[in-house]
Amino acid sequence: MNITALRLRDLREKKGLSQNDVAKLIGVTRAAYNKYECGVSRPVRKLEELSALFKVSADYILGRDETSFENELKAIPSHEHSQIRKYLNLSEEGRLMVDIMLNAVCEREKRID
Repeated sequence: MNITALRLRDLREKKGLSQNDVAKLIGVTRAAYNKYECGVSRPVRKLEELSALFKVSADYILGRDETSFENELKAIPSHEHSQIRKYLNLSEEGRLMVDIMLNAVCEREKRID
């Protein structure tokens, strides 16, 4: 997963939107939007819409605005830093497995709420 994918997921979750909600708002299918969040494809043609929706710069979404990212990292507990480092060191297949599990747990918790 790349920084763009991580930021899109974080921004969407902070707004309390589903992938389907965001997809409809920017005019793509849920499957297409899911590819953005999984890092399979980049939202090149939808960057403007995503920036407007989430009220952030395109540079922020693409990971070019490092000041904002550094501030976000400072707010993350050290244990989570360790977990992120582990994730980033995984192979592509390992990351995919973690992504699948994380998505399943998130969906389960949505149903519980």
